[in-house]
Amino acid sequence: MKVISCLLMVISFAMVGCAGKEKIVMLQEPDHAVAKHSEICVAASEEDIAALFDRWNASLQTGDPRKVSANYAPKSLLLPTVSSRPRVTALDKEDYFHHFLENGPVGHIDSRTIELDCNSAIDEGLYTFNFVKTGASVKARYTFTYKWDGTQWLITSHHSSAAPAEDAPPEEARHAVAQHSEDCVAATEDEIAALFDRWNESLKTGDAHKVVANYAAKSVLLPLLSTRPRLTLDDKEEYFHYFLRNRPVGRIVSRTIVLNCNTAIDEGLYTFTFGTNGADVKARYTIIYKWDGQEWLITSDHASVLPPKE
Repeated sequence: MKVISCLLMVISFAMVGCAGKEKIVMLQEPDHAVAKHSEICVAASEEDIAALFDRWNASLQTGDPRKVSANYAPKSLLLPTVSSRPRVTALDKEDYFHHFLENGPVGHIDSRTIELDCNSAIDEGLYTFNFVKTGASVKARYTFTYKWDGTQWLITSHHSSAAPAEDAPPEEARHAVAQHSEDCVAATEDEIAALFDRWNESLKTGDAHKVVANYAAKSVLLPLLSTRPRLTLDDKEEYFHYFLRNRPVGRIVSRTIVLNCNTAIDEGLYTFTFGTNGADVKARYTIIYKWDGQEWLITSDHASVLPPKE
């Protein structure tokens, strides 16, 4: 709570509606030829992706950290609710879940948004954990990204964060899999890393319109100090209007980038320095980008306070 309190002093988020908003102009990229390749994409429904949380939740209830870890791809990142250390390896994840499972957690989805892409999917929103052993209930925010490995869906990214004060593998049966083909834009890790720099530069302008121009029309922002998911561009603009008052500048501390067909994930640790008072705030982030045919835009942005312990 001390961390949250300090952050509330650093950043003032008055939740006041904004009238007479200007039209948001999307960032423009110069016309150029874009390298592409073709990929066969497995067919999936929102119900299929929603069921993956149920699979993960059921593995929690076995009490076996190895069964929980089996839901994660070999190359995956876990940013846990109550640990400041990113969990990269299977052993890292098992170590975290060994302690997490001690109190018998059972998860429940409160609200969610699901987005389907070629061989990848995002499930994000709010969930609650009830702990059987203690009777405690904990509300949190989540972002899961899944990737189809040719046989099953596995978690490639899982960011879970405690909800701030409001506004201030299991065996799978083999079966035929429906598929389609999609042209995938070529991208490098350096190109995806540069998108954070673009977002960060827009913060420095102090103009909420320019920051929101980095986001796709259909996108989700889970901000640092609000439990309310920001779904519309107006919601995001309102948030950044107040966030920018303290002149934040971001700096990446550590990151992992994963490239998929027309989507990419950039996640890790970053620090914000606020120009108005010189304060530094350490946090975790998961940013997911999607190629819209002309440029890369943010479809998911999840920021959370760095927990005080590993």
